Amino acid sequence: MLHEQADSEGLKLGGVIVLFDRELGTLFFQNFRGYGNLLDDAEWLLERTPQRSWGFLMRPIVHNELYGLWIGEYGPISNRVIREERLFDEGSSVISRILLKYGDNEIDEGEVSRRLTIRSLKRRLPNSKIIGGFKYYFCPRERLYRDCPHVERVYRAIRERYGVGARIHYSAVADIIFGIKPCDDIIICPLYSSPNKFESIIKLNMALRSRRMGEIRIIDRNFVEIV
Repeated sequence: MLHEQADSEGLKLGGVIVLFDRELGTLFFQNFRGYGNLLDDAEWLLERTPQRSWGFLMRPIVHNELYGLWIGEYGPISNRVIREERLFDEGSSVISRILLKYGDNEIDEGEVSRRLTIRSLKRRLPNSKIIGGFKYYFCPRERLYRDCPHVERVYRAIRERYGVGARIHYSAVADIIFGIKPCDDIIICPLYSSPNKFESIIKLNMALRSRRMGEIRIIDRNFVEIV
């Protein structure tokens, strides 16, 4: 669904706006009409959402048959767009069409969410300074449990070093966890956000169980078993 922007000849606005917030995660707004103005619509929406952190909004646009994206950045405790971009490169064209298909109910929200992660946006939109500088405070819960690359790497390293069935001191597992390099779009990684080593092992274990990969079973206050 496309709407003409009132103050820009030939520019058409998609009826979908996606909000990426450091604390809230990703929010989707479908069939959005608003005022027919990119800035006014974005700030109207910000006034009605509970965001209090850094983030950005993304909206598909079309100009002279070119598909692209409007991206607006906002700051904490603010309902104003402080920086904006319009992109019409190859990556933005692909994402714009994905969002328009979602707006026309050709694909569902789950598929869009899987395809448009911050990691994939950084890769597809290298010309966006707003997205390039975006970071989550905390890794989103669904990302940790579903597709965090460190969960598999840590578990593989533990199994290769000690073997399945081994009983080892919990600090040995914690040392491997704390040795990982954090993602470049995350400020605080949940796997080692706490100085409590047992808590890190528990979070790793929850992620492993959610993926049915294995388990780091806690035996007592000192030892764990690799399952």
